[in-house]
Amino acid sequence: MKNHLLISGKFGVAGLIAAVVLVFGSGAALAQKTLNWGTAGDVDSMDVHIAGTVNSWQMYEMVYETLLTTDKDMKLRPGLAESWKQTSPTSYVLNLRKDAKWSNGRPVVAADVIGTFERITGVEMNPAGVAAAKTDEEKKKASSKISSYWSRQLGVIKAMSAPDDNTVRVELEKPHTAFLAALAHITAAIIPIKELKDGSYDPAKQLMGSGPFMVSAYKPKESWTLVRNPYYWRKGYPKVDTLNVLIIPDEAARVAALRDGRIDYSTFSNPDIGRLVAGDKRLVVDSQGTTNYYRLDINALSDKSAFKDKRVRQALNLAIDRDAIANIVFAGFSKPDYPVPSAFGRNACRDVDTYKLPRAARLEKAKKLMAATGKPSVDVEVIASTADPIYARIAQVIQQNVKPVGINVKIQQLPVAEYLNKTFTKGEFDASLSWLAGYSDPSMVVAWWNPKYAVWNTVFHEYVPQLADALDKMKSAPEGAERDAQLAEVCRMIDDGANILALVTKVDFIVHRSDTMDIRLDPVSGSSNTYQYVAEFASKR
Repeated sequence: MKNHLLISGKFGVAGLIAAVVLVFGSGAALAQKTLNWGTAGDVDSMDVHIAGTVNSWQMYEMVYETLLTTDKDMKLRPGLAESWKQTSPTSYVLNLRKDAKWSNGRPVVAADVIGTFERITGVEMNPAGVAAAKTDEEKKKASSKISSYWSRQLGVIKAMSAPDDNTVRVELEKPHTAFLAALAHITAAIIPIKELKDGSYDPAKQLMGSGPFMVSAYKPKESWTLVRNPYYWRKGYPKVDTLNVLIIPDEAARVAALRDGRIDYSTFSNPDIGRLVAGDKRLVVDSQGTTNYYRLDINALSDKSAFKDKRVRQALNLAIDRDAIANIVFAGFSKPDYPVPSAFGRNACRDVDTYKLPRAARLEKAKKLMAATGKPSVDVEVIASTADPIYARIAQVIQQNVKPVGINVKIQQLPVAEYLNKTFTKGEFDASLSWLAGYSDPSMVVAWWNPKYAVWNTVFHEYVPQLADALDKMKSAPEGAERDAQLAEVCRMIDDGANILALVTKVDFIVHRSDTMDIRLDPVSGSSNTYQYVAEFASKR
């Protein structure tokens, strides 16, 4: 396996026909450059500010842009904002690119940014229209207000203003250190507000952005056809005229499509992918580290679960052998990870016993915790959804890890819909495997340990007031020793609660055909932006 791991239906688009003509010019048509991408799943929603899956995020990144983005070192770099300045603990000035345009040719202006933030944070942009509406349906159409989970990551915006079309001033209610980092995630993508207001663009039904591509056709759960955005601000990009996206959920089918040339590149979570494509010298496997990690959600609230007793949760956490998971399941490509992802280079969580103690000492401590419960053993079920075969493999290692301390695990492989319902809607489970997005700032990850903030884990996560207060305090702390100390204290409380367990780093494996394309990838991705350089992908056809 070649390893480059450096640790780490149909929608019309305004002006599409004219845009395609621009690609060719007035002379003879040039040869079209095309790439084919195989993705494991379709978008969950057309609305960039709502969906929360990687498949959705990666598709949005083909069309939309964020104000900022990140590099391989998790440092912020320009996006639609070519520069920015923090003028006080709560004040920011963002300077937009003067050459950025929507795919209909209209310039991206400050009003688009302000309107986008108002939409994400739930501010009503058309109160008069809503008041005049007579029916619920009319009110819904008149309103631009949505409920975006990302509003929490932006902090509380007190005021916004636009001195001119290319400058945006933002005033927060109180300091929020991760504000700029939150702008780098695709869920904070800027959308065309003028078109939203006049009804020519419906974000629930269309994708319309300022990024390298625009949509020319869409067949739900089957394919997308993306074409060059002729108004994209990077002159000479994207390097291809058409990007065909085939939705192929089955891993083996994607491998076959790579071999026979139906697709040029795809992403896999299975570390065996190198073996699966072995023998075909045209296929190159790149390993990309991420700030994401696999996790085990533990139900601390159900009276029917042994895990309502915190001592059993703590014993489980101590007994899990993260090194074994990394080596057995991921062939050494992964490594043990922490509530504060290791990709950030922080030492915040490494001194708690769960990570610091040798395995023998952890097992001994886990056995004492179990003995204190008065039960020699407990029977629990771990859900491993069929969304990814990796979950079942992780569950099997955990099953063996925890048996010596008296925790007997039965593995449940459930369809995705049933897993989601049991875990996040009904809370009818003991433990459930998933993974957590690490984003581009440590505080953005650990914020989810406050269920009143996160919301998605309220049916299984215990609310701990002291932890919630510590998390809130940390959000305002500037970078430095004080914030690092607060992170360490948060890690100690997270470990004590043992409610969401960080397991091992989630490594993505990107396979591409070297005979048909050139690809650029960062060694580490911080916001699930694996394909952020898609405009630079080149076809050799």
